[in-house]
Parts: sequence; structure tokens; C-alpha cells
Amino acid sequence: MQKNNLVSLLLVFLTTLCFVSCEYDTIQVDKIVIPPDQEISFSADIVPIFTSNCINCHDGGINPDLRASNAFNALTNGGYINVDLPGSSELYTQLQSGSHSTRASATEKQLILEWITRGANDN
Repeated sequence: MQKNNLVSLLLVFLTTLCFVSCEYDTIQVDKIVIPPDQEISFSADIVPIFTSNCINCHDGGINPDLRASNAFNALTNGGYINVDLPGSSELYTQLQSGSHSTRASATEKQLILEWITRGANDN
């Protein structure tokens, strides 16, 4: 009987150890909130993000063309913007992953997402 208790105790210990060892550390990232009354201008707020972070590659040779005079049409006509599901817009998802993830700051990414959420206007 003691052997069964020992085996049961060992089994409970190993099961508990398994669950505890599978715990992941998470990094808490504060979400940057763009106030609803803050106007977001494509030309004044979004294009400068492209100019300082993306234009080295997206200067007409690689789609989308993010030069100031072409960026809006390239993004909207090229299918990079989804105003119905802003978080799934290719423009935003590309900035969140892979080699593009370091191109823009968290604030710039949130500003782009908010611009898309608000209708991705050419203003």
C-alpha cells in the first residue's frame, strides 16, 4: 500500500512540475493610445514615418512606392490597407513582423494603425 502512495505522490509531483515548467514569462507592453480628438494627417503624420524609415527600399523600386507623392495611391490601390479590419492591413502587419518590425517605433506603428482605423484618409 505504501508503494502505491509513493507512486501516486511521485506522479502528482511530476505532473505539477510539468505544468509549472511550462509557464511562460510575458512582457507587458503598454498600449499607446492616440486620443480620439487628435487629428491624424496622412501628409503631416504618416508620410514622415515612411520618409524616415522606409524610403531607402520603397522608393519606387519595391512595392509599395512610399515616396510622398505616390504613397497614398500605392497603399490604397495596392491592397495594403483594410479599413474594415485595420489590424489585418498588410501595411500594419508588415511593420509588426520580420525585418520590418524594427523600422518604426511603437508610437509610429500605433499612429499608422489608428490612421487606418479612422478610414485611411488622404489628408
